[in-house]
Amino acid sequence: MTASRRVPTVALVGRQNAGKTSLLMHLTGTTQHPVNFPGSSVERGEAFTKAGDEVLRVVDLPGITSLEALSPDEAVALDWLDGKREGEGADVVCAVMDAAKLSVELRLVLALAARGKPLVVALTKSDVAGVTIDVDLLATRLGVPVLAVNALTGVGKDALLAALRAEARRTTPRPPAAPLALDTIVREVTARSGDPHDNLTDKLDRVLLHRVFGLPILGLLLFGIFQTLFAGAKPAMDLIEAGQGALGSWVTDLVPEGALQSFLVDGLVNGVGSVLVFLPQIILLMIFVSLLEASGYMARAAFLLDRVLSKVGLSGRSFVPMVSSFACAVPGILSTRMIDNERERLATIAILPLMSCSARLPVYVVLIAAFFPVHQAGLVLFSLYALGVVIAFAVAWILRKTKLRGPYAVLMMELPVYQRPSFKVVRGQVAAAVREFMVMAGTVILTTAILIWILSYYPRPAAVHEAAQRERAPIAAELATLGDGPEHADARASLEAKLDGVKTREKATYLEGSLLASAGKFIAPLFEPAGFEWRTTVGVLAAFPARELIIPTLGILYRVGDVDPGEFEVASLDANEARKDQGLTGRLRSATREDGSPAWSTLSALAVMVFFALCSQCMATLGAIRRETRSWKWPVFVFTYMTSLAWLMAVLVFQVGSALGLGGGS
Repeated sequence: MTASRRVPTVALVGRQNAGKTSLLMHLTGTTQHPVNFPGSSVERGEAFTKAGDEVLRVVDLPGITSLEALSPDEAVALDWLDGKREGEGADVVCAVMDAAKLSVELRLVLALAARGKPLVVALTKSDVAGVTIDVDLLATRLGVPVLAVNALTGVGKDALLAALRAEARRTTPRPPAAPLALDTIVREVTARSGDPHDNLTDKLDRVLLHRVFGLPILGLLLFGIFQTLFAGAKPAMDLIEAGQGALGSWVTDLVPEGALQSFLVDGLVNGVGSVLVFLPQIILLMIFVSLLEASGYMARAAFLLDRVLSKVGLSGRSFVPMVSSFACAVPGILSTRMIDNERERLATIAILPLMSCSARLPVYVVLIAAFFPVHQAGLVLFSLYALGVVIAFAVAWILRKTKLRGPYAVLMMELPVYQRPSFKVVRGQVAAAVREFMVMAGTVILTTAILIWILSYYPRPAAVHEAAQRERAPIAAELATLGDGPEHADARASLEAKLDGVKTREKATYLEGSLLASAGKFIAPLFEPAGFEWRTTVGVLAAFPARELIIPTLGILYRVGDVDPGEFEVASLDANEARKDQGLTGRLRSATREDGSPAWSTLSALAVMVFFALCSQCMATLGAIRRETRSWKWPVFVFTYMTSLAWLMAVLVFQVGSALGLGGGS
């Protein structure tokens, strides 16, 4: 029996934005499936393909600018290329070279050729380079195969596969090419195909990078993206919420009332569903980010914002993670891998949870609608979002001056030419982000949701149920005597409403006596200086799996019944004043403490919103930080500093406001 032959490995090597990922997809017929390098959070793309009768393993390495590592990504990629671990190293190197930057790209190609490994050059972006390149002459001058490939459409991939197969089977090294100066090679093989100062990229950059109009254009673009995130994702979010409700109702009908039913509905379906509802926004955001990056505009955005961010020790590369975090901090944290400077990357990760994500919005809306007039709603909402950004800049500045002190990264990047994004690349990047989020939902969020359910469900004293049964019995008996005719419709509706009220009071009594409520009452004195009542502190504890869970928790504690956070949207802020006295908003306005004083005021509501704007109440975010930093130190630090800061600011708002006689502080 003959031993099976080892599958040759082809490494796609090149600078960022050269088209490696698109080429991987065309060569292998797959979408991107990133995997981690051993012992690192840096990812590579990997897939298998057939070249004739030869199976090839194709690995897409992170972009490198030279054979001397300038970032953690480059160090990991070069170590892999050198075969530092078992199973690593390339049999054939495929240098992916951007035709628009031939003089720069050739430096890396010549360095790779000097290593002595079999080498094939894939020349990409010839259609947007603004020059015509004599591919055959370039191959002669380099002494290695050079093939023009369109990484967007895949044209030329078959010839490239054949060349890679031939190099994998080559048993003798190629003779070295005659040494020539780099500028000589460039001059010999290129010819201008048009005025280099009059191509599409230059025309667009004259507008998009304009010293006056560049930033306003970027601001309008970001505004449009966020408007689309909220409006465009709403139908899908409504569909998920409807599915969550239908699944919960199905489980309720299938499983008898009791601990198992509550665990399945409240712990699993509602706990995880409350986070999954934001998946459409994450998908839309990743689509926009991928399109901007693939088109070449994202590099311009980083360039435009670099001067602003450099004031707090960051660079323009932190822009993308910060933008992403306004929808959800998880994809924002994942996107920090693009930051070369490790200290800057850690500082960026530490401030991303301060961006007001979608999960905070229901909390803002319900409290603004209850305690602020319509004409102030927009200003309050904007101020809460701005507060997170301002505090984030301050924290970043402090970190870069203390714990993460070090040389500031200078943003040095080559602006890529504008091009049409590849649908396959965008689809692969979105799929990778969705997988990351689903893993978080299935592990960290699920575990936390189960823990919170246990604390909120137990103990279950029998006396509570017995009292509720005694209250239900006469109502149910009276309901049973009514006929089905329309003349009894109003009476039936009234009795059914009474039964729902009994059920709501029963749930509230159970929750008030739960372990979670006991913990909330225990820490209530700590939050009293911020104007929080004990029911608010219980809601704060219940919201750690996901911030918006405070809404249904308050709905139960204030005996409103089941309250859906999805009901509270920005559009509802223009509701008329009469609606303030209905539902949860009305109950919050009229609630009193044990001594008869108001439980809420405008000032205490503002303090709660400030607390939620700054507090780290998201287990998925902390899990993502743990994964990206490969340490528990950073998630613990982020949770500690954000919670402490949130408490301090909430106390400051309430105490200073009360001293000034503002907002009816109680």
